[in-house]
Amino acid sequence: MHLNFLTPIYDIGCTLMGLGRRFRSAVIDRMGITTTEKVLDAGCGTGALLMALKERYPSVSAEGLDPDEKALEIAKRKSGRKGLDIKWHLGFMEKMPFEDGSFDIVVSTLALHHVNPEKKLQALMECRRVLRSSGRMVLVDVSPDDTGLFSRVIYKVLSMFEHLMKVDQVMAMMKEAGFSEVREIESYRYGVTFIEGRKV
Repeated sequence: MHLNFLTPIYDIGCTLMGLGRRFRSAVIDRMGITTTEKVLDAGCGTGALLMALKERYPSVSAEGLDPDEKALEIAKRKSGRKGLDIKWHLGFMEKMPFEDGSFDIVVSTLALHHVNPEKKLQALMECRRVLRSSGRMVLVDVSPDDTGLFSRVIYKVLSMFEHLMKVDQVMAMMKEAGFSEVREIESYRYGVTFIEGRKV
């Protein structure tokens, strides 16, 4: 959002950092898909995760939301070339254009740290609102918990533009937003953490 001139090379950057195909596969694994769910990717960026999801599970209904129009244009072109049926929506996590209970799963990868601090809780409340009863959210984001040298360099750079939160802070905020059974399900590289919450 702050450096949107880099949008066209975002996917390349993620791959170079080890957050490419294998990372997306790990996210999909943790979503617990049974092939019939309706999935929303909140902060979908250029759409790489949803395209990987549709390629693995063609019967899943997939929709993506992102405030970056340029990123969505890339997503539309790429999914169109692949012949994948994915709906793309322009909008913000904290004010989603969907009715209550629209999705079985909401996934958000590396997006929450982009949201302004005063709007993060509202964004998580929106993620819960659009979930159906018993639906779940898989939130994947970077946090400054990892003390490795390379991780600390990444945090220092990111903190110049974004607001990072530690894992326990994110989990506490998800609970405040109304999620139940909030838990950390995986710690990836560079402090990237997978957290799950449910709408009871």
